[in-house]
Formats: sequence, C-alpha cells, structure tokens
Amino acid sequence: MRGDLRDRFAALVRDAGLAVEIVNAQSQGAPVAGTIQSAAAEARADLLIAGGFGHSRLRELILGGVTRSLLNGLELPVLLCH
Repeated sequence: MRGDLRDRFAALVRDAGLAVEIVNAQSQGAPVAGTIQSAAAEARADLLIAGGFGHSRLRELILGGVTRSLLNGLELPVLLCH
C-alpha cells in the first residue's frame, strides 16, 4: 500500500512539472534521519519530500523520532507530508 501511495504522490508532483526520483535507502543501524538526508544529498536533490508521522510526546522523548530529527538537522529543504 505504501508504495502505491508513494507512486501516486510522485505522479502528482511530476504532473506539477517537477522532476521526481524515488530513492530507497537502508540505515544499517545508522541514524535514520541522517541516512535519509545522505541519500538525498547523493542524489543531488534540491528538495526532500518525506512523510511526517507523530508519536506521543512520551514515546518521542524516550525513543526519539525521525521527523523531529529531520527538522532539527536540516541539510536541505524538506517538505513534510502527513
């Protein structure tokens, strides 16, 4: 299901006239937000589009969150979609 939604969203962005490249990356134990931004940098992306997902404050305090990490360590413009 996720791939289908991702592909539909990519098609909408392409229809708006933007070039889209979908990149899959695995963190291999590294911080996920850093892995995502590194993959975007390797692809020479001008914009990173990511799904934002929120957890309870307690869970984020204990486990952290990729969305928050992306926002706290911006290396390129990010568009978060919920």
